Amino acid sequence: MEKEMLNMNGNVVGEIKFGVIESKEGEVPFANFTIVRKNKDKKKEYIYCNLYGDKTDLVRDVECGKYIHVFGYFKEVKKEEKTFKNFIVKHVNKIEK
Repeated sequence: MEKEMLNMNGNVVGEIKFGVIESKEGEVPFANFTIVRKNKDKKKEYIYCNLYGDKTDLVRDVECGKYIHVFGYFKEVKKEEKTFKNFIVKHVNKIEK
């Protein structure tokens, strides 16, 4: 199944959380953050984003409220009876308004 790659712009909400996870290749750094944007109906939409590897350095100095561009795809994860929809970020750019 092919992933639908998407471009989105939004403002960072809250703090960006950094950490390290274990994978088959060893330790992998990650960053988790949320952006808010307006959808087609002009309503606020919150997107939970995950960024992995060396690209986490791209968001180290991004603060709450900053406007950014993200490129990636949605991934659904099921845990028990809940389904979580995360946006896996492949690239991020800071945008100056």
